[in-house]
Amino acid sequence: MPAVRPRPALPDYLRPGLDVVFVGANPGLISAERGHYYAKKGNLFWPLLYEADLVPEPLTYEDDQRIRDFKIGLTDLVQRATAGVADLSRNELAAGARRLREKLRRVRPRVVCFNGKAIAEAFLKRRCALGLQPERWQGIPVFVMPSTSARAASYQRADKLRFFRELKRLVDNETSTGPARGQL
Repeated sequence: MPAVRPRPALPDYLRPGLDVVFVGANPGLISAERGHYYAKKGNLFWPLLYEADLVPEPLTYEDDQRIRDFKIGLTDLVQRATAGVADLSRNELAAGARRLREKLRRVRPRVVCFNGKAIAEAFLKRRCALGLQPERWQGIPVFVMPSTSARAASYQRADKLRFFRELKRLVDNETSTGPARGQL
């Protein structure tokens, strides 16, 4: 009998034509329990999305299924829920990066944004700095921001908001200039 793959803790909110896809590490236990992205109290994802003008109205985790209406996608590198990214193995991260590459090839967003440096490094297979990466992946600009989790305390709210605003400028630039041409 073939092995049954466990259902993802959260669905992907993806489709072609998105301006930006946010990639998280994996669902936290509270997000998986509630069935919504970034659902833990103290996670700044939803308020910063609005404060940076990436969405025209305040949203909460309960609105995550509407996110594509704003040309934004959500997915995770690894589908398995854990207490934190440190609970993921290198093999899980590598397998998740392979799956993510296929998803991004299918949906072709204008920008991909990693919500956390460790997951970007697993995807890019190299160390990286925060912000816009020097090269594009398959013609898509890659942006890395500090995790919006309250556990990522080395960056305060104002610091995280600066990254969201920088991402907003990048998305606006990419939507005004049309599709990207360069590739990795």
